[in-house]
Amino acid sequence: MAVQDFTTKLILIGDGRVGKTSLCSHLCTQRIPGKYELTVGLNIEVHQTYLKGTSVKLVLWDLAGQQRFGCVRPGFYYGARVALIVFDLQNRGSFFDVKHWIRELRRHSSKTPFILVGNKTDLHKREVTKEEATRLAQEFSVPYFETSALHGDNVEELFQMATRMALQGTAVAY
Repeated sequence: MAVQDFTTKLILIGDGRVGKTSLCSHLCTQRIPGKYELTVGLNIEVHQTYLKGTSVKLVLWDLAGQQRFGCVRPGFYYGARVALIVFDLQNRGSFFDVKHWIRELRRHSSKTPFILVGNKTDLHKREVTKEEATRLAQEFSVPYFETSALHGDNVEELFQMATRMALQGTAVAY
């Protein structure tokens, strides 16, 4: 069986400081940045993976979450095959903002499927329970993952699921 090559675009959205950049960095380099640096507009990372005989180049678009970057985000949604909506398990406000991110995704890329991601399982000051996050994911009929970008918990599994979802559509390109 010949190996097929695909390139697909995944976007990561959510409030600032929830760990979107760290998730991308862990996937691509097995490390996360040493200190927090604000994403200005957009960061792009590329990760090569394989899924059932298919070579897939994941182009990860990490969108800045701060409100002041809201005017530049709309164009970045174009062509996304899957979105990861990330919140911080130790920040209840970022969980409340998930519905804002779903509305923004629907407004700019209405058919893009998404995965809900609760990040920072490694921290002990948890403000969002697994049960309430699972309920929210069920409300929108989407998968839910809990991750630790710091330790790598569920990071590979999350991106494998996103890759499978991206490959389910028609031509995977942007």
